Amino acid sequence: MGFILLKTKKAADDSQLFLVRDEQGEKYLFEPLNLSLSSKENMFIDLLRELRKIIRNPLELDQNETKIFCYHGIEKFQQETCLVLAYNQQLWDHWEEKGLQIYSLQEVAEVGVFMTEILDLVKETELGFEGFFPGDLLPLGAGAWGILDPRVQKLLSPYRVGEELREFYFPPEIIAGSSWSQKSFVYTLGLTLYSMSTGILPFPLEKKRETITAILKEEPLDPRYYQPKIGAGLAILIQDCLKKKPDSRPDEGGLKQEIKRIIEEQDYFAQPEEEVKFKNEAETVQEKVKKKRQLYWWWQKLKWPILVSPVLIILAILLSRGGYEEQITPETKPLEVVNQFYEGFKNLNTMQMEEPLAKGVGKEYINMATFMHVTSKTRQAYEHLNIPFLKIDDLEIRENEDSTEENPSFTGEYILKMLTGDEYQVQSRRDRLVLKRIKNKWRIGELETEILSESSEPAL
Repeated sequence: MGFILLKTKKAADDSQLFLVRDEQGEKYLFEPLNLSLSSKENMFIDLLRELRKIIRNPLELDQNETKIFCYHGIEKFQQETCLVLAYNQQLWDHWEEKGLQIYSLQEVAEVGVFMTEILDLVKETELGFEGFFPGDLLPLGAGAWGILDPRVQKLLSPYRVGEELREFYFPPEIIAGSSWSQKSFVYTLGLTLYSMSTGILPFPLEKKRETITAILKEEPLDPRYYQPKIGAGLAILIQDCLKKKPDSRPDEGGLKQEIKRIIEEQDYFAQPEEEVKFKNEAETVQEKVKKKRQLYWWWQKLKWPILVSPVLIILAILLSRGGYEEQITPETKPLEVVNQFYEGFKNLNTMQMEEPLAKGVGKEYINMATFMHVTSKTRQAYEHLNIPFLKIDDLEIRENEDSTEENPSFTGEYILKMLTGDEYQVQSRRDRLVLKRIKNKWRIGELETEILSESSEPAL
């Protein structure tokens, strides 16, 4: 059968749709497969075979009511292999809005209702469902939404260009090896709402290992820190859906009710004072999350894979604390306090480090120094190494412009080198240290660190 191309549209996620007409004047929508496979590869041929099986077994649903768009065939058209959809005016009119980075908050709430309706169908139909993903959802205008056949999306997603993010929408329990459940689908619903309302995924995307670790370990940041206009009702609902433990997530019935309430009361819009609050705090809170991730991965790099004797660890810690006499007096100047902290750090002397610090401040430095001290003693004993395990080079300490007599403030910039295996992990770091008087002596009351760059160099 011959087809004539009438028009082509490209969605926001770069997926194409052709409007075509056959010889009898009937209109169809052709969606190119957009696969990373060549049509000559055996795997491509196997995929087409599986696709035809799915298409020959359409879902028994009222398509007009459910808005699950099932495919009706596969056609070769203009050097493209295309999936065939029945012509739908709403789908064609709004195709360019598919896969937008960010949607209006009203649209986000409306698609939330639609996704809860799909969850009802998941219980009753063999959809082969593996959760929601923004690229599968179709805006149809006037608050209506649709979804592309989940069976086809599941089959093609590993080979489709631009769908590398799909697995990052999987909940922690699925990544850990559990089976899909309704609560797992609720998580993907919440993460889809998160990304459609903020335009981002709340996990680092530079390295897959870091992304998966964040999904398993982190609680996603309140979406209002990325989009302050989000109302409290919508933000809380999203966060409830993203709870790490499945039993802590809402069920689809309560979820549907709450989303409808949010729409009725327009609780997807923030109150003016809430918007200002989250807007003002956003940069600081996002930076804290970034630093926490940096410190976690930096700590992972430091771990030495040798089984260390518990007795040796205890002995090393005791040795690091023995024979220390306090040096700070009421006459000790703020800059001298800061210098003592860095001297203790350089010497891996935790007592010398702890004295300048206010209680609870700089724990990551103390942990690091303890760990490096234990590692150095262990490797010296087992491997007879006699090289520095930690170096601080090019240390520069300067008083900040906002420093006051009541709260002197300093910046410390330096190159930190930590021995791991046979090489040094090298970091360019910048610390901000704010002092305060405690019991008539200067102490470091605030200590924030920023890793400016990272590299490695041979140690031996």
